Amino acid sequence: MTVGTGAPRPRGTARFGTFDAERLWRPAALTRLPSLAGAEAHAVVAGLDETLAAACGPDDLLVTRGTLAPAQIDALGAAGLTFRSVAVGPVAVGPAATGDTVGTVEEAIAEDPALGRALATAADIRPYAVLPATTELLRHHPDRAAALPHPTVVQQVNGKAWSSERAAALELPGAGTVVRSAEELAAAVGRWDGTVLVKDPYGVAGRGTAEVTGPGALRRLVRRLQAQEDEGLRTELVVQRRYERALDFSAHLEIRRDGTWSLRGLQGMTNGGYRHAVSHPVPPDLPAALDRRGYPAVLEQVAHALAAAGYFGPAGIDSMLLADGGWVPVLEINARMSMGLLTLELDERVRAHGLRAHLWQQDMFVEHGIDVTALLSALRAAGLLYGGGARPGVLPLSGGSLCAPRGRLVCAAFCAPDDFPALRARTEHCAATVGISTTRVGVPAG
Repeated sequence: MTVGTGAPRPRGTARFGTFDAERLWRPAALTRLPSLAGAEAHAVVAGLDETLAAACGPDDLLVTRGTLAPAQIDALGAAGLTFRSVAVGPVAVGPAATGDTVGTVEEAIAEDPALGRALATAADIRPYAVLPATTELLRHHPDRAAALPHPTVVQQVNGKAWSSERAAALELPGAGTVVRSAEELAAAVGRWDGTVLVKDPYGVAGRGTAEVTGPGALRRLVRRLQAQEDEGLRTELVVQRRYERALDFSAHLEIRRDGTWSLRGLQGMTNGGYRHAVSHPVPPDLPAALDRRGYPAVLEQVAHALAAAGYFGPAGIDSMLLADGGWVPVLEINARMSMGLLTLELDERVRAHGLRAHLWQQDMFVEHGIDVTALLSALRAAGLLYGGGARPGVLPLSGGSLCAPRGRLVCAAFCAPDDFPALRARTEHCAATVGISTTRVGVPAG
């Protein structure tokens, strides 16, 4: 698609965003946990912006880093996801471990005046997350910038310290303890037996979570943090007991500018380690069980706290039911778009057909020369590709993240909940036949 140079009329919603927002929210002056050094590949994360297609309507403009493959656009369209699309250019990659800044989608858009005008005059703007670069992008359009919360507010409410302190103030069970020095960390961890989790306030996808399993591990971590504090860095971490989970789930809210809010829905989650792996429908009896525990009142309090801080927009509240019968109603808050919310968007589209939406992401080894076009062709030949309507199937959502040699499959499945495991297994078997697999040795193409 080519964005014209004339003044476009307001049309649809503009959707775009940089998916590693936490990296950009994180203050540079904070001490780092050992696990933070292993950042995910920037090319994989950059390609995830294609998943925003799940929320698009026919008049919407989807701006992505890379160009969507024609086969991907065709498959999305056949499934009922139609939109206008434009790519802003290749991904800039910097050394992950050094913390060097990698260019954002927002910065790339700002370099294209025509595209910037198209976004500024869209009927609505829905970034994946609000960053300083988002506001800078719209600085010549103050009315459009005012339609988004201030990036400083967004940074604050997305920090695990903020959500932990709100949960503690509400006297909710399972609230984390915020520590702001290595000394405070030692004291907080020492109060608990067993494995304790220490979380970076802007850690995500398993990065920035350290397990402390005993006194030796604690001493090593304290020494590491003290050395960084001696160099002038400051500590801000969340300490929380590691709980035995029975069910992870999330509530997805929409906070309006006037402070009112609504519940979009609940999503079940399955995590791989500390990273999102699957979003799926919650058990049918969960809403009633949560009502009995007072969950609606908790959501009301969290929504009011977000609004009072100056935030409006989408917000996901991660929660847990525990194996011992307890619960953690507010584990953390994601004040941005999320995979759970994208799954809800898809679920709303297919429910009328008697299907439910599931979304999973899986790291894969990808043979050189293989891309989403080959995967789509294989799925279509196997009768697995979803084409709209009531027939179950799957739909890859992010071709850009399927990059060799190590990429990520992000795929939606539309089926009855009980049928999801078998449909996922068939999909991953089909992907392996074209060289996209969970094992390093794939099947050569051809």
